[in-house]
Amino acid sequence: MMEQGARGFALVGADAAPLLHGSVRTSPELEGWVRPWRFSAEQMRALGSCQAWHPGLYRQMARATAGVCLEFETDSSEVAIEVALDAEPVGTRDALKYVDERRGLEPRMHDGLSCEVDGRRLGVRVPADGDDYVAFTLDDPAAAPASGVMQLPGMGDTHHVRVWLPCLRGCTLRSVAGNGSFIRPVERRRNLLVLGDSIAQGFVCDDPALAWPTLLAERRGLDVINQGVGGQVFQPGTLFGLARAIDPAAIVVELGENYRYEPCRERLVSRDVRAYLAEVSRLWGDVPTWVLTPMWHNEDAYASHKMSCFAEVPQVIRAQAEQFGQMRVVEGAGLLDHDAALLADGYEHPGAQGCAQIARRLELAMDAGAEPREELSRRAADLLARAPRRTIPMAECLARGLGEVTHAEEGMVAVRAAGGVQMAWGHDAVLARDVASVLMPHEPVLCLEPSVADDLQLALGLGRREACHVATLKRKASVKVPSGRLIRPLGEGDLSAVRQRMSHPERQSDEQTLELLRQGRYLGGFDEDARLVAFVGEDPWGAMDALEVFPEHQRHGWAGALVAAKANQLLGEGRTPWCCVGEADAAALRVLRKLGFTVLPATEACWLLGE
Repeated sequence: MMEQGARGFALVGADAAPLLHGSVRTSPELEGWVRPWRFSAEQMRALGSCQAWHPGLYRQMARATAGVCLEFETDSSEVAIEVALDAEPVGTRDALKYVDERRGLEPRMHDGLSCEVDGRRLGVRVPADGDDYVAFTLDDPAAAPASGVMQLPGMGDTHHVRVWLPCLRGCTLRSVAGNGSFIRPVERRRNLLVLGDSIAQGFVCDDPALAWPTLLAERRGLDVINQGVGGQVFQPGTLFGLARAIDPAAIVVELGENYRYEPCRERLVSRDVRAYLAEVSRLWGDVPTWVLTPMWHNEDAYASHKMSCFAEVPQVIRAQAEQFGQMRVVEGAGLLDHDAALLADGYEHPGAQGCAQIARRLELAMDAGAEPREELSRRAADLLARAPRRTIPMAECLARGLGEVTHAEEGMVAVRAAGGVQMAWGHDAVLARDVASVLMPHEPVLCLEPSVADDLQLALGLGRREACHVATLKRKASVKVPSGRLIRPLGEGDLSAVRQRMSHPERQSDEQTLELLRQGRYLGGFDEDARLVAFVGEDPWGAMDALEVFPEHQRHGWAGALVAAKANQLLGEGRTPWCCVGEADAAALRVLRKLGFTVLPATEACWLLGE
C-alpha cells in the first residue's frame, strides 16, 4: 500500500495489477511495484534486434504504456494512483522539442495519467515533485450535495473509473487507494489490436485517452492493445509471443508513414509488407483486419526524403493486403482532412481533434458492409419517407433497385447509384464529411441538402459545383400526349443514332446506353416517313435525361410530347418521374412546368464535380 502521506484519506485499497486493461503482461519490481507491458518479451527482443531499422529507438518507445489503463468501480469520491513515471525517451523528447519550438513554446510535458469517470474526462495529471502518486476527485461537481452538507465517504454513487497510463513513456504501479468502501476490477473485454507507428502510439495528442486507437476501441466496446511504436515500419518477426496473450476481435494495421524519412527501395519494402501481413494472417486468420494506407501528411512542412520510395508505398500495401481474405484496405488519405490545423506538429501527427476524426472515420470503414443490406435499405427508406421533396431522386433510385445504400442514420443518408453517381442527403455536417471521406470516393455527387454542400465539396476535394433544379411529377393519372405523334421505344439497333445525337455523351458510356436501350428506357419520336427525329431517355440511376430534338424538327412540340410520353411510361410502372435540370436551362424548365412537374429552386440541390 501507499505511504501514509499519499493515502491519508484512504479507507480502501487494491493492488494495481488486477485492474489493468490493455497490457500484454506485467513484470514485478522491488517492494510490490509492477511494470505493465504492451509487448511480449519475445517482441521486445525482436524490436531491439539487428533486423529493426532503429533498435535503440524502438526499445525506448516500446516501454511506453500507450493504450494501457486501470479500470475499476468504486464508491470512493477520491482515489489516488501509486505510480512512478519513467524518464522521457530521448527520441520522444527530440520529437516533442520540435513541436514546441515550432509553436514558439518552451519545452513541456505532453503526457501523463488521464482519468475518465462515468464518461466525464478529468484531464491529464502527473505526480507532483517528490510524490509517487496522482489523486483524482471523482464526484461530479454538478451533482454535489447542497452547500454545507457533507457527504460521508463510501455513501456516494458508484463510479466507473478509467485511468489511462502515459502513451509516450513507461511507468510502474503499486496500488490504488480510495476513501470509499470498495475498489473492484472491471471484467476485461476482447481486444482491438493496433499495430502501428507513432501516429498510433499517441504522438502528440497530449492526452493518452484521446489517441485514436483508444477512442476507436471505446467506440467498439473493446480493450485496446496499442502496439504503436514511434519510427516503426513493417518489420517481420515482431509478433512472436503476442497471440497467446491477447484475444483480438479486430485488428488495425497502421504502418508505412516512416518510409518517407529515409532511403528505401520498393522491392524490399514490398517483401517486408508481404512477410509482415502473412504473419498477421497466420496468427489471426479468422480475425477481421483493416490495413491502412498512409495517412495524409503536410509535405510542404516536412518534405519526404528524395531517395525514398514512399510514393509507391500505398499501392504496395494495397497489393499485399488484398492477398489475404480477412484483410480489408482502408485508404488512409481519407481518414483525416487535409488540413494542417489537425496536425499537432504541423506535418504528420494528429492532435486531439485529428485523432477523434480518425477514430470516427475508421469506425465507418470498419462497419461498411457489416450490416445486412436489407437493414440499411429499410432504415434509409424510413428516413427518406420523412425527408423533403428534393430527396425523391434518392428514394426513387432505391425503389427501382438502381442504387445501394452505403450509409443510413439520422443526419446522413448516402447512396451509391448505378453508373457511378453518388447521392447524399442529411443535416449533420460533421457526419457528412466523415461519410464522404470514407464511403464516397468517386464523383459525381448529387447533393440533396444545401446545408452540407460545402462540407461535402471540401471533404471530397471537388472543385466544381453546379446548382440544379429537381423536377418531380407526383400524380397517378397519365399526362396528355399530343395526338398524331409516332412515339415508340428504341432498341439496341438505335445505339449509333442515339450516341451521335447526344449533346452530353460523357454522361453515359456506350455500354450503359446500350443496356438502357435493351431495357426500353429510351423513347423515340418519328416523322411521317418513320425517320427518327427526336428521343428521350434515362440515366442509369433513373433520372429522365438525354432529351434531344434534331435541329430541323425543333419548335414543333416534340420536346413536350416526348417528355409526356416518358412520364407516362414511368407512371405506368408505378414510378415517380424526376429529373435534374441546370439552372440556366430555361427551355427545359418551361416544358416541365407546362406538363405539371413541380420544379424546386436551384438552391436546394447541386452536382459536385471534379475540375
